[in-house]
Amino acid sequence: MKKLLFLVLPLVFLTAACGNANQAETEATDAAESPATETTEAPAAEGVAIALVTPEDGSVPMGDAELVLQAIDPATNEPVEVEDLQVDLSMPMDGMEPMTTMAIVEPAEEPGQYTVQTNLGMEGMWIMEVKSADAAMPGEATFNLDVK
Repeated sequence: MKKLLFLVLPLVFLTAACGNANQAETEATDAAESPATETTEAPAAEGVAIALVTPEDGSVPMGDAELVLQAIDPATNEPVEVEDLQVDLSMPMDGMEPMTTMAIVEPAEEPGQYTVQTNLGMEGMWIMEVKSADAAMPGEATFNLDVK
């Protein structure tokens, strides 16, 4: 009976380990097939929509990066200036707090556009949450950035 237990127990662990590996491969495949950038815009009735101008495909090289955002008045579909555009960048980490990085937001040369200077120090999917804290033009958006 003990010999049978010693034979069956390793098989159970091996089966469980192989099952988790297949799940990880499936999740990696699903992530690879998903679009690089997903946008969730939620402009207020009297607010702004926020769009990611560059990079267009959401693919960003690891390291120093410059992103360009644009605030758009949904009523006129024209770019608008906002007083306070806040950007938070984070990367979800399994079993840990998300990794975050600093973002410096400055007005760009084009009206309603803003550059975001940052350093994305790890490859993977980063989440950029953008919020207009301008009382007259509130709005927010979330973008997924694929850092390679």
